Amino acid sequence: MTRAQATAAVAAVCVITVIRIGSTLGVFSPTYDEPAHIAGGYEYLRDHRYTFDTQHPPLARILFAWPFRHATTTVPGDEWIGDILASRGNYMKGIMAARRGNLVFVIIAIIGVALWANELFGRVAAVIACALFATLPPVLAHGGLATTDMAGTAAFPLAMVAVYRWLDSPNWKRTILLGIAIGFGLVTKLSFPLFFAIGAITMMVVKRRFPIVKGILAHLLAFIIMWGVYLWKHDRLYKFDSNSPVMATKIFGSPWIAKQIRLPAPAFFHGMMVLKLHDREGHEAYLLGQVRPHGWWYYFPVVLTVKTPLPLLILAGLGAWLAVKMKRHGHVAFIALAMLCAAMTSHINLGVRHLLPIYAPLSILAAFAIVSLWKSRARWGIAALCAWLVIGSALAHPDYLAWMNALAGRHPERVVVDSNFDWGQDVLRLSKECRKQGIKDLHVFLFGTVDYKRIGLPPTTYVDLFTSAPGWYALSESAIIPAQVRDPLAYYWLTSSHRFQRIGKTIRLYHVE
Repeated sequence: MTRAQATAAVAAVCVITVIRIGSTLGVFSPTYDEPAHIAGGYEYLRDHRYTFDTQHPPLARILFAWPFRHATTTVPGDEWIGDILASRGNYMKGIMAARRGNLVFVIIAIIGVALWANELFGRVAAVIACALFATLPPVLAHGGLATTDMAGTAAFPLAMVAVYRWLDSPNWKRTILLGIAIGFGLVTKLSFPLFFAIGAITMMVVKRRFPIVKGILAHLLAFIIMWGVYLWKHDRLYKFDSNSPVMATKIFGSPWIAKQIRLPAPAFFHGMMVLKLHDREGHEAYLLGQVRPHGWWYYFPVVLTVKTPLPLLILAGLGAWLAVKMKRHGHVAFIALAMLCAAMTSHINLGVRHLLPIYAPLSILAAFAIVSLWKSRARWGIAALCAWLVIGSALAHPDYLAWMNALAGRHPERVVVDSNFDWGQDVLRLSKECRKQGIKDLHVFLFGTVDYKRIGLPPTTYVDLFTSAPGWYALSESAIIPAQVRDPLAYYWLTSSHRFQRIGKTIRLYHVE
């Protein structure tokens, strides 16, 4: 395959993927985190400061909020983000406009996977790897939302390419490119430094090259880029956030770092502290019939297993075995395994999206298996796996977010919920069904942050835990399942004796006479 052919093929993958994702942008209501991300970007563009939920860096949020940069609102409280979104004509048009910004990172991620695979296994593998990556339902799902997970995913393979080339020839040009790649990662996702360190250290050990001085200079350049994106702010943390000394005391045993050190980009370091405390304190999550505040060590292996197409898991496993056996960049398999092990230490168990960058090395390993085995007796088996993957991906459209493979069974909501299944994306469908059936009022127990009035729901009241009453009831799986794990009698009067209509993939609609 010539370079021009490979470039054209990767471009075609990008176009097809953008079309696939673009067709879903108006199908789903805002998911749980999207309004907050848009609000953070809007604050950055409007006020030239960054204080809103600093656990997430600003770059992706800036793109999400860019269509609203000239919007104005004087409404205080929770209503203001609804006003901003509605400034595009209506609430859903605003959400769609914000989501389009994420397509930039989808394209970057596809190109990054292709470049990394090309460095390791050549052009044919590069085209196959990026095509495999672009068929994955988790990639297609989170590429179509105004959230930061795809941005972090895009940064990872680009940084790996930069490290690989830099270690081959650590000249000044490649040192600068490495610094830019690291800087890009730092402003996309706070988990990037961990995943980058795993990949970079692994490559340095494998190649036995340790250009320390130029490595430090590359990281210094990355820090300057990060500081610039954070608007060149510099201050003590306690002035940025009066609660910072308390957080510093919990983390470091002393408030000294928050009170005494004047830091560049205080919002970045504040976000790191918030993330550390979030991980220490945990976040209530559901898995396999249990609800826990601090998660499970096996959470990410389980969700990766049920949220990844089985043919990709098989191909990636074959690719890992072949790469190690043939001594052809077996370190890629180690990087993927180390990323999974690192994620397993987290107490924030909120979805495969937090491990989304692992699909870059898994896709590359799968592509290597295809290239290596295509001329062997296993050719037809490889073709069958590829067909299974492509057809399964097509059948998942447009419900990529709720999709799980056959291992999840007929009731995937009993395996895992939240952003793996029900992130509030089907409320728009519920609104349309209410209009279709002439429902004038509705009892709801829905998961998410969507504005019910702006999405078109009829007047709503909350569902009573234990008391039956006539009417229409809408309950989402991410709300009802954890509630009934905590208290089996909660809503039992409704769920035990009444049939429901499924709205989308995630909402139950009951009618009680």
